[in-house]
Amino acid sequence: MSFGFQARRATSAHPAARMSSRSWLAVRFLCIVVVLHAPSWLTAWIFHAPFAEERPLFNLDLLAAAALACVSTLAGGAALLLAWAADFIRLAAKNYHFMSALDFVDAARFADMLNLQTFLSASVLGLVLGFLACVCLVLRLARRSTRLAWPLLCLSVLAAGCDIANGSFHVFGLDKDSRIVSMNFAGSPVWNVWRSERQSLMAGGPLTAMQDPATFRALQDWQGAHPGRTSMLVLVESMGLPRAPGLQAWLTQRLATPRMTARWDIQLRNEQFVGSTTSGELRTLCGLQGHYTRLDEETASGCLPRQLATRGVIGIGIHGFGLRMFDRAEWWPKIGLTPWHWPIGDATVPMNCNQAFPGVCDSEVLEQAVKQAQTPGRFVYALTLDTHLPLDLRAAAPLPPALRSACAVSATPEQACQLVNKLGDLLAHLESTLAASDATPFLVVVGDHMPPFGEVTNREAFIAHRVPMFVITPR
Repeated sequence: MSFGFQARRATSAHPAARMSSRSWLAVRFLCIVVVLHAPSWLTAWIFHAPFAEERPLFNLDLLAAAALACVSTLAGGAALLLAWAADFIRLAAKNYHFMSALDFVDAARFADMLNLQTFLSASVLGLVLGFLACVCLVLRLARRSTRLAWPLLCLSVLAAGCDIANGSFHVFGLDKDSRIVSMNFAGSPVWNVWRSERQSLMAGGPLTAMQDPATFRALQDWQGAHPGRTSMLVLVESMGLPRAPGLQAWLTQRLATPRMTARWDIQLRNEQFVGSTTSGELRTLCGLQGHYTRLDEETASGCLPRQLATRGVIGIGIHGFGLRMFDRAEWWPKIGLTPWHWPIGDATVPMNCNQAFPGVCDSEVLEQAVKQAQTPGRFVYALTLDTHLPLDLRAAAPLPPALRSACAVSATPEQACQLVNKLGDLLAHLESTLAASDATPFLVVVGDHMPPFGEVTNREAFIAHRVPMFVITPR
């Protein structure tokens, strides 16, 4: 009797022991699957991100890594970190319009030029700690349980099969034009990264001509019709084309004031963009699509500054940030631009108007560009910086009533509206600087790419793959 009593006490002291071995295995399996995908599912729910190919319902890389963790904790942990790193790198590269994951990773060599503290926040710290907690929990649940590996691998096969039947399985080119449902059931970020590198222009493809480089053509045509005259190009960081016509009109009004239209004809057009800021530079300056590292003597000779140099026009490139960033000090001269060097230690030059990218403020960049354009026979290129994300909303001024009304009518989110306001301030400063100048150069003001907002509601406030282009022609 005492033995039976002790046995019952031992059983009641350990509730897990009352479960059958199979039931406990099933619970651990479900917990692993949920923990593996919790970051992706929560991100999709919080940011309302669609289940596109990079955000599948089931991540095949993570399932395979968890299966490996059932056999080896060390190898499984390394595989989990690699799988999550591949997922993050691919998402970040796409979000910031990099041409490939390798292009994004390569940009890390310029991290010392940034104020990295700006990117640190309580939410980022919580995200990192959450990922580490997920890794530890998965490894603990999978430890010394080889029987769990098979259900995880079977789930991978089942999810991939559903994705193939749906027509949304990108691996091995099995995706189809038509799908049964819009959701993707399975995906492999590691495969997507590898495939993007094979297709990447940076990885080995040559520079190619843009199908319709509107900015490049406008500058080229005007210079052809007005040899020896001065022209300007202003490439504006993160100036996307708002979807709302009211916001487009509000931005246009920052430039098209009566004193400007008395001297210039101002038209709002748009053009297609591909890639990040350096791709925008090649698009507008050279009419090319690709990566700047692929520039050679033949392709550089077709760039507008090089063409104009043969006619005696001097090309000047002005940027508020360090020209070591993305190797501009090397490839700008190759395409015919003489980099403008700011006076060292000049206390009168306004600095650090962008919290993440410290440098000369856009106001000074624009004023210097207009000043250089007062001399005949110049091509002046100005690249802005201050509207680079992330925005410092704590220091944001109240929105102008007209803009706030336009944002309310179009249901534009707060962050997107704040960016439009900063873009409007930049255009207004350019307007006042031009209006006060004596010369009347031909000018194109264009965005480099749409804003790289992480939240889909802010991203969708701007038209995908298009940027605004203001063509300002002397009357």
